[in-house]
Amino acid sequence: MKSARYNMEKDIPLKIEILTSGKDDEYRITSPREIEFVLLNIVKHASRIALYFSEENDFILTKLLAVDSTGLWLDLRQTEKENNAILNADKLIFVSSHSQVKVQFTADSVTMTTFEGQPAFFLKLPASIYRLQRREYFRLSTPVSNPLLCVIPNEQKTEYHEHEVTIMDISGGGVGLTCAEQDAVLIPGHTYQNCKIDLLDIGEFTGTIEVKNLVVLSTKTGQVVRRAGCEFKNLDGASTILLQRYVTAMQRAKA
Repeated sequence: MKSARYNMEKDIPLKIEILTSGKDDEYRITSPREIEFVLLNIVKHASRIALYFSEENDFILTKLLAVDSTGLWLDLRQTEKENNAILNADKLIFVSSHSQVKVQFTADSVTMTTFEGQPAFFLKLPASIYRLQRREYFRLSTPVSNPLLCVIPNEQKTEYHEHEVTIMDISGGGVGLTCAEQDAVLIPGHTYQNCKIDLLDIGEFTGTIEVKNLVVLSTKTGQVVRRAGCEFKNLDGASTILLQRYVTAMQRAKA
């Protein structure tokens, strides 16, 4: 049996994440449609799954064969001893990856069945899964034809004024922004509060961003632009859920 220190999937460690009730709810997905989409993506990319089945964190590496609204089928290519241990386990923890982000969910039990004539495990579609982005955030490039905008308020002047800045990419951890060279709104180290981001059909949220880095680049047309990497600061759970829904919707559209 293998230990829980094994790493897989392009530097995504397939180790169990200790989840805290309340604190980690922002990473939790409960929509059956979104859960099915994430798991179907794992099937499509043949991502490995670590299936933990004991208090000693023993696990097998398996593969998700298929998913539908009723449940999911897992490959059986292990020993009879391990299969029996999994069938008799009180709790099972599954860890995989979706778009370079760790995915984790649990089940009380699995059953033995067949898939396309071969032995397989089957379990019901989980009621919830976690997409644990943590520090390694997957950045999604926004559409060029209809880009997202970050509206940054300038409250230091006598009259309230807003700067509309184009979003180049976005994730649960922050945004990549771009603006003209003469627009000095983006300053490294500065924090901007009450910034509004409209995620189109998903919804709008307001948050605080901090400019972590800034580069000045020349485009192919000769235009000079500023590009800033910004981090969200203390983003609330509702805003984080909106971001996850937007990323999921964009990935579904590209699939």
